[in-house]
Amino acid sequence: MHILDLPDTVLMDILELLTYDEVARKREVCARFNYICQQVLNTGFNKVVQEHAKNFKRIKSLLPRRESERRNHMLARHSDILTSIETRISMLTMTYSKFIHLNMCCFIPGRVLDEINSILRLLGGTTKSLRPHEVLQELRDISSMAIEHFDEKIAINFKTAIKMNEPSSAASARVVVCGALGDISFDGVKVSRLKKVQAQQQQQTHCHNMLCMSQKSDTLPQQALLLANTLPASNAGTDVSQCNCNRDRLTKQLQRQWQTQKLLTSRVRLLEGSRKAQERRLQEALGSITELATQVSELKRQLEDVLAKGKSSANVASGAVKRTTAVATDCLPPTKKPKA
Repeated sequence: MHILDLPDTVLMDILELLTYDEVARKREVCARFNYICQQVLNTGFNKVVQEHAKNFKRIKSLLPRRESERRNHMLARHSDILTSIETRISMLTMTYSKFIHLNMCCFIPGRVLDEINSILRLLGGTTKSLRPHEVLQELRDISSMAIEHFDEKIAINFKTAIKMNEPSSAASARVVVCGALGDISFDGVKVSRLKKVQAQQQQQTHCHNMLCMSQKSDTLPQQALLLANTLPASNAGTDVSQCNCNRDRLTKQLQRQWQTQKLLTSRVRLLEGSRKAQERRLQEALGSITELATQVSELKRQLEDVLAKGKSSANVASGAVKRTTAVATDCLPPTKKPKA
């Protein structure tokens, strides 16, 4: 029996016993392995997010509510580490979630999931104070490399594919924009005027058809004369010229409005892209701020520890000096009192 003869659920159970880094590497085996490994990686990312939220809630419930007491608590560094992990998870979500929902890729960096799981296991298995900079160093490096590689090498191809498959979506988007900008699209065009022009055109076509029928048949000369009397030649010519002018004017207005709609849609897309870029930069800035805050708090604690050790050593040294001075005074010979 070959391994590919097994059902998908059994293969997923087998692959979940491996590390996520190994699962990501096994995608190269074949198309079926690629599909199953993608499912395992996506479910692994969702599990990591849920596990982080559970641990963060547990640590927050154990910390005191006062900020001054929280800083000196033994789980304060656990909270700082979980905050930094939350920032990293949000950055990864912003990078991969769009293309995962479009079924264009999966969560590719399995090593990042392994690192987050190891940190969460470390935080759940100990209550000792940890150093956030040392614990998070590897996660920061590999997550930053994964995001940069995806943006520079992989996401570009996905964006070009989306643009190539965009005509239908663009048409629907144009309809939505036209509906949203109805006042702009049909500004200056009077509905009553349009109805009047249409009625005149219908009347002219009806009269023209009747005249043609009267010319072909010899039995209806009186009807032709009546229709000619109802629609004089001069008025018919003026009506036709007026309709042509109105039609030209309407086409020009519609062309102008279509150009403005096209310009507005392009501006909306540019603004949407700039907004997403600004959100991305803001998220990165928040991540760097939280990392700097954890580093500052760690340095502050180290400084307090050094000061406390310095005070204790100074107290010990002063006690030793006092003891040595007391011993020296005891060893000195007694001074003779001068005779009076």
